[in-house]
Amino acid sequence: MNYFEKANILYGKKDYKRALALYKKAIEFKDNEAAALYNSAVCLIKLKEYENAILLLKSAINLKQDSRYFFNLGYCYAMLNNKKKALLYFNTAWSLDNSDDDCEKAINMIIHSIRKKAI
Repeated sequence: MNYFEKANILYGKKDYKRALALYKKAIEFKDNEAAALYNSAVCLIKLKEYENAILLLKSAINLKQDSRYFFNLGYCYAMLNNKKKALLYFNTAWSLDNSDDDCEKAINMIIHSIRKKAI
């Protein structure tokens, strides 16, 4: 079993800190690198370390254009109250997978909050 697979098991047990350490090893050894970067970022999101998650998500996106990567990037920016960047990344995610209802909900929620603030 490789580092990535072991990290996934720990993630499934909600042991995000230990999973993160193994995902970092997987990244170091280029073991499923894009997914390991993404999963590391998700661990950081679970630990509410949004700025660090953003860095890893951007690295993952450089390797693979995946709607989930952009969605979670939007989520991080939303948690940091940067609505413009959140909206940009949610829209990018939705353009890659317009069947994703969560993207549509997130976009509508941000637009609604911006309009409400403008009133």
